[in-house]
Amino acid sequence: MTELLVKQRRFKLLLLTLVIIAVLIGLLIVPVEVRYPGALITNLFDGIWWSTQTVTSVGYGDIYPVSKTGKILGMILELVGVLAFGLLVSMVTVTLEETKEKYYRHKLNERLDRLEQMLDKIEKQEQFVVKNQVENGPPDIREQAGS
Repeated sequence: MTELLVKQRRFKLLLLTLVIIAVLIGLLIVPVEVRYPGALITNLFDGIWWSTQTVTSVGYGDIYPVSKTGKILGMILELVGVLAFGLLVSMVTVTLEETKEKYYRHKLNERLDRLEQMLDKIEKQEQFVVKNQVENGPPDIREQAGS
């Protein structure tokens, strides 16, 4: 199933976009926040840590923006994260359902093939019986009644 997801262009594109947005906002938040007294995001690692926690909706709360601009960036990142992860989860669900449906369709086709083989065998037996009756001739009912 993982192979099917990785092969999907939309899935890869969405995941890559989500990572790029998280990294970009993580890098962008540092110069915005570092100017404010009491800022918790003071270096690139803190910025990327915060953006990763925000975009994934984990939000430990250990690091958060204190400026209005930083909070706006956080809101944007939260909305993007919720929407993107919702799409990712739906893609996983659809892929799981398609895989399950494909499995059951395969099993059904196998069963139908076995039934067809059994029907062919029964038809051949029936043709054999009919052929033998024609060759040997059916007993005449009048002969049996007169004896």
